[in-house]
Amino acid sequence: MSAAWIGAWELAELHRETYAAIIKSCVPRGQRADFARRAGITPVFLSLVCALDHPARAPERRLPSEKTAERLAAALPAPAEVRQNLLQHMLLARARATQSRAQMGSLLSEQRTKELLADLAAAHRQATFGVDLAQTRRAYRSLRASAAQLLEQLPPVVYPASVAQACLYLHDGQCVLDRADDALWYAKLARWVLDGGETWEPGFSRAEIDNLYLNAIRGEAVACHNLGLTREVPPLVEQARGTRAYREAGAFWAPLVGRDLLNSVARTPRFSIREARRLASQLAATCESTGDVFTFFLVRESELRCLVQHANWAEADRLVRQAQALLPELPYVGPLHRLLLFRGAADLAWRRGDWAGWRENVREVVWLANQAGLQHQWRTVRQAYGERLRPVFEELGWDWTAEEP
Repeated sequence: MSAAWIGAWELAELHRETYAAIIKSCVPRGQRADFARRAGITPVFLSLVCALDHPARAPERRLPSEKTAERLAAALPAPAEVRQNLLQHMLLARARATQSRAQMGSLLSEQRTKELLADLAAAHRQATFGVDLAQTRRAYRSLRASAAQLLEQLPPVVYPASVAQACLYLHDGQCVLDRADDALWYAKLARWVLDGGETWEPGFSRAEIDNLYLNAIRGEAVACHNLGLTREVPPLVEQARGTRAYREAGAFWAPLVGRDLLNSVARTPRFSIREARRLASQLAATCESTGDVFTFFLVRESELRCLVQHANWAEADRLVRQAQALLPELPYVGPLHRLLLFRGAADLAWRRGDWAGWRENVREVVWLANQAGLQHQWRTVRQAYGERLRPVFEELGWDWTAEEP
């Protein structure tokens, strides 16, 4: 079964979570530099070993080698059985990563690229819409590692559409995991590989390739938004609207592309609330005409951001209630989408001075961000509210100084 190659990466992630937890438990934060030196590595490398984040390119290189794992286990201030357990998890993490690469290589040698992409699609769905938050948290990291591994083996000249699709999966994972800088690169790479021309690859229809190209442009817009480069978004939106995919399926793409613009408007100083309302109404009407209740929900959430920024409290209140009522009717919804609604309600309460309402909603925000591994939201909510979040963290029993969820 081809999905086994992603399953191997998921097991590698489990081993990584375990050995990172063992080190953090046995070595207090202030003693980790000394521990690293005793193990013959730098404190920087130790921090990379303990952090669950890693770069998308060649992620297995962050896994300790056998010799490094042995030195870390020997230096660990813990009973022999715990040191042995640490060593075992480190070795198994690398073994599972190697197993994943071998299984993927076997499928590539048989030219079963579409099966590999289907596996990534399933992992992407699990990450985006999974119900189990722990599985969702792990799925984002596994998706990133698996897509990066596949990209290393795909020649763009032979597999341009496959490369673009893998890039877009990586883009989505990196945006959620707070690496919009890397996400921007992969969106640009996907667009460059397709080049907007008559790209062709066996197994892909013309419409599928056109859709990939449009999504690559949207990927640039989303990454720029996350990086705070809001002025870069409108030109990208216009480029997306000029694509063949948009011209041939405008009813489908208009709400998605329009929402990208609406999100950037909400972060633009002195924007026109009248224009924001007009755009949101157009997008909502299109969703209603096509019966797309999920995108309708997303459009309303984006409109809520605009109303909060413009201090339109009554309208924002109304939208919060409408969106909350809509949640049970959605055919699918993921933790990030629920978080965005709680975040909008928390921002509204914060701006109005409703501290009880803010605390109720922001608690849900940080809970979802922590449990589902939504690192971008984790960082931005901490930046937005600062020390006012400390009591919420203490109530949940979390370390306020932790940089990762």
